[in-house]
Amino acid sequence: MIVSAEDDSYLVDLTEGVLRLSFNRPQFGNAIPKTAVPGLTQLFHAAQADPAVRCILVRGEGKIFSAGGDVAGFAQSIEQDVATRQADFARRLPLARGLVEAIAAFDRPIVTSVRGAAAGAGLFYPLVADYAIGDDSATFVFAHQKVGLSPDGGVTAVLPQVVGTRMARMLLMTAAKVDAQEALRLGMLHRIVAADALEEEAMKMATRLARAPQLAITRAKRLVNDAPGQSLAQILDAETDGIVACVGDPDFTEGVRAFLEKRSAAFPSTR
Repeated sequence: MIVSAEDDSYLVDLTEGVLRLSFNRPQFGNAIPKTAVPGLTQLFHAAQADPAVRCILVRGEGKIFSAGGDVAGFAQSIEQDVATRQADFARRLPLARGLVEAIAAFDRPIVTSVRGAAAGAGLFYPLVADYAIGDDSATFVFAHQKVGLSPDGGVTAVLPQVVGTRMARMLLMTAAKVDAQEALRLGMLHRIVAADALEEEAMKMATRLARAPQLAITRAKRLVNDAPGQSLAQILDAETDGIVACVGDPDFTEGVRAFLEKRSAAFPSTR
């Protein structure tokens, strides 16, 4: 179901096709507790199944986007013997994997509004997003190494797509901290705006995407995501299938008529 967490660790609201997901533990850097992972996973599955959700906007309350996993909780792990500790993480990580897969499977636009640090598993959201906007405080922190861990949370799947393989290796192996301007240069952010305009500009883009013709936009996202590893012939076949599907959709009729009549389109799929 599309509901906020029972413990308020994240909040949701749905307005005009935009599902706004807000991490809500500012006193803990919006770290995501393991108890919240099943609910978040169900939230993304529910959003995928609900045509009323046409865009997801992810943000954090307070001054930090998300510190990722709850590192403070690791203190209990180091009190365990090695075998127990490894068994605990082996049991826990498939839950995190389910969340990553649910986010990646969402076939409509994802927008992230980054204020302050995105770290650890929290990096996945802006890196997988179709549009990432931040203010000057936005910081990408590749901190796994600092606590003796290799990356997780899908970061190694999406980071090379954004910055390239060689740069991804450097960022992860040096536990890099990337400021907003460097993140913009590397493509981790699409835009930097003034702090007092961040929320408004993020919602403006999310609303714009929520008003886009749905079949056209989901096909575009799928085509780009599926292209790596395919031959040119396979890509062109997929593009043909997409166009054929779209010209049979009422949004195509409305889009052409609006263009000819020199007015803004009101796509049926967004009503």
